Amino acid sequence: MTDRDELVVRGIPLARIVGITGVVATVLLFGTFISGSPGEPTLNATTAEAAEYVRGLDATWVRQLEAVGDIAMFVLLWFMVGLALLLRRVDADVPVRSTMAMLSAVLAAAFVIFDVGDAAGAHRATDLDPGQLAYAYDVSHFGLANVWLPFGGFAFACGWIIISSGAMPRWLGRWGLISGMGLALAQFVWTVEVAWLLPYLAFWLWLLTIAVLLIRRRGFGLPEEATGGA
Repeated sequence: MTDRDELVVRGIPLARIVGITGVVATVLLFGTFISGSPGEPTLNATTAEAAEYVRGLDATWVRQLEAVGDIAMFVLLWFMVGLALLLRRVDADVPVRSTMAMLSAVLAAAFVIFDVGDAAGAHRATDLDPGQLAYAYDVSHFGLANVWLPFGGFAFACGWIIISSGAMPRWLGRWGLISGMGLALAQFVWTVEVAWLLPYLAFWLWLLTIAVLLIRRRGFGLPEEATGGA
């Protein structure tokens, strides 16, 4: 891409800025989720396991990590919207796919940021019985299963554009399509950890790979260099 064609923000190519936000947000998200979820049981945990886990979240440092996680998700939204807008340049005349990618990004961010089930249960843990604490756990973790669909929709839409346009390596587009479909279908087997974990990890690795390619400025082609959309 020439300097004339590349959008810049204070001399830095916009695609590179989008990629940096993706890497930073992904690292922050996984860092906060892993360190802020000590001893987290599986999605189909028993009432006692779920209640004990929620009680353990009633700590100041956990709430602070949750705030960092929300900020990280908002930064990731910048990346996902930015990628959708970059791909819009090589989408069809009616940019349905890039628009759906953007809407999927907003839905995914909303699910994560507005999820307060665990936090609310932990805040009132001393006043709630195990069944109510388990319900708070289920609200948050069923929400996790629901967020797979917009994440999958984002990967599917972006992957489709990449394959049809050639703006980025087509293997990256196929990766997006497969992980996107896998995440959507994972909702049918949400209680089987390995069944949803594989497409879930594949999605995040795909997202991180795209972010790195954008930072290196080797993965995005000009609209006139790419074949038209579907």
